[in-house]
Amino acid sequence: MSAENSSPVMVPIAMIFKINDDLLRRAVDGLTKEELWQRPTDKNNPMLWILGHVVQTRARILQLLNEPFDTGWGNLFGRGAPLKEQAPYPPLKEITRILNEVNRLLYAKFESLDDAQLARAAQGLELPRAKTLADQLAFFGLHESYHVGQMGYVRKALGHPALVG
Repeated sequence: MSAENSSPVMVPIAMIFKINDDLLRRAVDGLTKEELWQRPTDKNNPMLWILGHVVQTRARILQLLNEPFDTGWGNLFGRGAPLKEQAPYPPLKEITRILNEVNRLLYAKFESLDDAQLARAAQGLELPRAKTLADQLAFFGLHESYHVGQMGYVRKALGHPALVG
């Protein structure tokens, strides 16, 4: 996102998503298929599910920005969706492919938003403290960062190096 083409409000929000992109990719780098499905406890989701949830949420952000995108996954990665056996879930390669497609559209939308659009009243999904579109996008950046932190925790629990630090 180039600063000269963007709203000053959007620049730091987009930066959070771009930093998370790097961390998402590093979180799954070098993991085996089995590790992608391991959970530290039966109360945690596996790494593959968390990544799919982040991608699904980014597709939902596109919908909020009037750029509908269907991952084709239905509610497999939806908030509160029960974890199923591995068979219905797409493999890492497919999740990564969809992430790349979503990102191409998402960052173009981020680039096109101006201050007036970002200041419009929040619509659709009610999010804590989100009164404007900018608030909603900032919330989603926070939401995603939360899940990146989970992935870092799971990665370390699997015996891999930390994502940062």
